Order: sequence, then structure tokens, then C-alpha cells
Amino acid sequence: MPTVGWVRLEEITQMTCGIISVHTNALLMYLIIAKSPPKLGSYKWLMLYTSSFEFFYAFVNLFAGPSVHTYGSAFIVFQDMRNFLFSHQVAQFLVCLYCSCFGFSMAVFGGHFIYRYGAIDTVFREKYLAGAKQVLLYVFPFFYGILWGIICWVYYGETSERTEYLRDTMLENYRLNISDCAYISAHFWPFDEHRNIYPDSDSFLGIAIMWGILGSSAISVIYFGLACYRWLTKKLGGMESVSESMKSLQKQLFNALLIQSAIPLFLMYLPAGMVFIFPMLNTEINLKYPFIGLTIAVYPAIDPLPTMIIIRSYRRGCWELFRAITCRKNPRIDIHHSNLPSTTAAGTPKADNISSYLTN
Repeated sequence: MPTVGWVRLEEITQMTCGIISVHTNALLMYLIIAKSPPKLGSYKWLMLYTSSFEFFYAFVNLFAGPSVHTYGSAFIVFQDMRNFLFSHQVAQFLVCLYCSCFGFSMAVFGGHFIYRYGAIDTVFREKYLAGAKQVLLYVFPFFYGILWGIICWVYYGETSERTEYLRDTMLENYRLNISDCAYISAHFWPFDEHRNIYPDSDSFLGIAIMWGILGSSAISVIYFGLACYRWLTKKLGGMESVSESMKSLQKQLFNALLIQSAIPLFLMYLPAGMVFIFPMLNTEINLKYPFIGLTIAVYPAIDPLPTMIIIRSYRRGCWELFRAITCRKNPRIDIHHSNLPSTTAAGTPKADNISSYLTN
């Protein structure tokens, strides 16, 4: 498949995943509001915050689904203007907004692991997440996202040098004149007038800040993810004061986070790392099928699924909603004497048996 055909596939994927993402995140927002168990506490607001962002991210993907390309010591994120409805300036702003959403998603993902650890470690929670301090989990993603967008706008804007360097590769791979696209780009090792390469300070300064954002997110995920795992495996099972329902909920939330950590690892962290590392090393990736735009488009569409599937109350909520939409009635349960839960001496069913009986 030629690269231009791959770009067409990328456009279709971005449109399809954008539509799916709108629906999956809208469904998750409904489940968080209507079906969250009371013991979830204030964590549901962080989940709702994240789902609302991904709902917005889906619309950005629908209106502006840029493509990502690397060439030599440069990478470019571009929007084809030939069939675009808006002006060049609007397209460039949307490309920066798209990149800004990427930075936002990195920060908010790390915030989930920080919160989950605070939910099980009271000392950490009282010291770092008590009261107004919890607001930082909501503020930092905005700060990181805005910072990422500013870097793209200020340091990675269109220049004549970058335009000329990328002109031939855009024609060869996409049959696209670079004047027909809006883009942001970093060129790490440009040529001087004597054809000698030199480091571009803007590109390296911008990428250093981006690496800081990616690194802080990755460190948060790894450190607090391992801390949650150690706490759950060593302490939760031996704490008699914690109810079984709370233990089950904590394990469900952690399992959801584990799967949600694998999703951005393969769809966000690794592709972004490839885009950053190889041009910095002045090494041509030479990908015949540039999959990076595809993986970033798929991420917001499937990210809500682990939460909806693993957390029991959300899973039941999906089933109830499905039955309501399809106008199916709940099946009648024939209660026979042999199936009744065991009773106490007073003839009252045992609480534990009632709980297991009603939830099976």
C-alpha cells in the first residue's frame, strides 16, 4: 500500500474512532454519574473529568485528525488543507490543540495512579491529597496540556527552513505540496550555509520540556502502580476491618488501571517516543506504513472500555441500559424451596447468603 493510501486509511480510522469515542465516553459519563457505587467516593469526579476530556478529544479528532511523519532529523504533524473547511490559521491552531490534548492525556493518566494510591494509603492521602490539594490532580493536566500546545505553537511553528527541508518527502510520500498543509515540526539537525549540520536550539528546548512531561507521567504510572500492587497484595487481604465489598472494589479499580496502563503504553508512549527519539538521533525510521496517527486515534475510543467492563456496577449498568433500549424485560426468577438461601433460627435469611444470592 502506498503511503498516500495509508493516509486515506488513517483519515477513515480517525473519523470512525472519533465517532466511537464520542459514544463510549458519553456512555461512561452516564455510568459514572448514575451507576457509581457510593464507596467510589470522590474518585468518580476524577473519572468523570477524564471522560469529559476524552469526549472533547474525540471531537478534536473529528474536526482535525492530523497525520504524523518523520524524515531524517525532523518530525512533522500536518493537516491536509485541500479538503479542509477552515482557514490555514485555524488549521494550524487545531493541530496545536490536537497536540495539546496529547500532553493533557499524559498528565491526567498519571494522576489516576496517584489518586488510587492515595485512596489506599491514608498517610500519603493526608499529606498530599487532603482538602484543596486534591485540586492539583485536575489543574496539572490543564497546565501540561497548555504547556505542550505553547511549545508546538512557539517552537515548532512553520518556518521557511523546515518547509524546504520537508517539501520533497511530502511530495514523495503523500503527493502533497507542503504549501497545501498546515503543520508543526521540529528539525533537530538543520544545515548551515556550508551544508554542515548544527543543533537547532528551539527544537531541542521544546523536546526537553516534552520529555519532562512524558517522563513525569511515566514515573507516576510506574511508581504508584507498583505501590498500589504491593499494598493490595500484602495488606488488603489481611485487613479484617475492610469490608469485602471495599476490597473487591479496590481490586476492580486497580485491574482497570492495569489494563488502562497497557493501552497508552502501546498506543501513546511508545509511538511518541519513536517520533521524538529517532529524529533527535538523526536516524531515519523509514516506515512504509506510518502507524503513529492510527494508534493515537484509536486510544480515546477504547480507553473507556476497561472501566466499563471490569467495574461490576458499570458492567451491570451497561446490561440494564441494553435491556432498556431493546425493550427486554427482566427474566422472572422461579424460587423453589431448594434454592432459598439458608435462614437463621428466627427464619430470617442470613445476610451473607442474601448478598451472594441476589448478586449471582
